Amino acid sequence: MTRIIYLNKVKIDASLPAVNFTLFNAYGLALAGAACFLIVQKGNSDIDESILYSHFNISPLPNLHITAIQQKRYLGIKTNQWFYWQAIQKIKQLHKSQKIDIIITRDPSALPYIAWIKWKYNIKAFYQPHNFYVDLSIRDEESIDNKYKYQFLEKVFISRMDGLLCLQESQAKLYQKYFPNQKVFAAKPGLIHIKQMNDDRFYNRLIGYVGSLQMKKGVETLLEAFSLLKERDFQLILIGGRNEKEIIPIREKIEALNLSKSVIITGWIPFREVETYLDKISVGIIPLNDIFYNRYLTAPNKLFDYLSRGIPIVASDLPAIKDFMMNNVEGRLFQPGNSESLASAILEIFTDFELYKKYSRNSLDTAKEFLWEKRGEDMLKMID
Repeated sequence: MTRIIYLNKVKIDASLPAVNFTLFNAYGLALAGAACFLIVQKGNSDIDESILYSHFNISPLPNLHITAIQQKRYLGIKTNQWFYWQAIQKIKQLHKSQKIDIIITRDPSALPYIAWIKWKYNIKAFYQPHNFYVDLSIRDEESIDNKYKYQFLEKVFISRMDGLLCLQESQAKLYQKYFPNQKVFAAKPGLIHIKQMNDDRFYNRLIGYVGSLQMKKGVETLLEAFSLLKERDFQLILIGGRNEKEIIPIREKIEALNLSKSVIITGWIPFREVETYLDKISVGIIPLNDIFYNRYLTAPNKLFDYLSRGIPIVASDLPAIKDFMMNNVEGRLFQPGNSESLASAILEIFTDFELYKKYSRNSLDTAKEFLWEKRGEDMLKMID
């Protein structure tokens, strides 16, 4: 049995999409037959494995082991370095007791640590980038946290890894261009389970969006498109919003467009509750703005949420999205940032019931290709 450490500094009880991805990625590797040791942080001391399993509506696995290290201050200083030092001690103990084969991180700040572990203990090390820092000159975003630090770390340490596990093909091509001698794989993420729903959702006319309400996600475009449809008896639910800082500008936009009676914002809710809303959604929207990150780097959780219920999808026409919507049969693509294009695509989904059912069936068929167990199997083959 392959023994894998999956290391990520994320707080497992935080309101972040990275939490879902991290836990499900480790779960998928375990489903595929690996012994997976997930090492993360936690902010709440009461969080344990049983709470996580309940929160994310998944069953315990005997070969998935979760260590959540309490985030603390030492000498009055709060830094992730304390977490890495504790994580290294845990990895040393695990390797001594049962010999670890592979370590994976999605964290650029962890690269020096896993490079050292690779050298010290002859453990294969893989980097699973969720961004791209090597060449900041091709980025168009105004603000990128820790960009120069992460640029340095990627330039120095990627060549020392055994391979890169990218989220999709467009990101993999970017890294391969800058590291032509490195092994670069497109190890796509996925979804945890599938639930076939009744196509009567067609008559609900409930448009759904899941995730963060950050500006780069394109929620304002969605609201503007929805305002063009408000005479057609649609409802819109925004399932997400990590905090009031995100929610307040969107709420102000809703009021300005006079949409308060037909738009609901849930705020950030547990994954189990998200699934209950997914059961009711007629169409799922991915309205990403046309920026570098969304073009080449993203693999949005919401896309897999929609596929998991056979929900027809309306998404921005971007390379990263096309990597997952196979042959554009799961719904419609629209011109990013164009509210009229988005509104038109939504209306096309509702042209007739038979067309809706076709999109729904295609979404379910695509979902089967992205089950985390299958994604875990593919990732094991890559790193083997």
